[in-house]
Amino acid sequence: MKMESIITRIVGFLMLLLTVILFFMTTSERFASHWVGLAFLVASQVMFFFGTPLIGKSKPAHNSALLASGTTIIFAIYMGITLVLALLSGLFSNLFNFYIILQSTFIFVTLILALILYIFSHKVNKDIEKTLVDHEKQNQNASRNRHEE
Repeated sequence: MKMESIITRIVGFLMLLLTVILFFMTTSERFASHWVGLAFLVASQVMFFFGTPLIGKSKPAHNSALLASGTTIIFAIYMGITLVLALLSGLFSNLFNFYIILQSTFIFVTLILALILYIFSHKVNKDIEKTLVDHEKQNQNASRNRHEE
């Protein structure tokens, strides 16, 4: 396992621990919206700190640089949105269903964007391979034409 992956997992675990500790230290009266906010925040942190390194280890059939950087950005934005919504979760105590719909919408949009990026990175990698093969064929044809002359 790479050292960066180990460090990312340690930082992720510490962030999860800090999130849970702060949750119990800062909220004295907890509504259902607080618990939902915590659950979505923990889910976003797991996606960011543990899912991103796994995606970075993609198969060679995908453009791993595009995939890793894109999903990192998508998951980081989602984690920021979830953090803001979790901090404002007390405002949604009377609008609990709306809060769940809002949080669910953001997680589904994030997952859909990550899947689109996954598919796109596969297509980019295929296009790169096709371009390289076509370029190699052109070089071979040019080389044959020079030898024949």
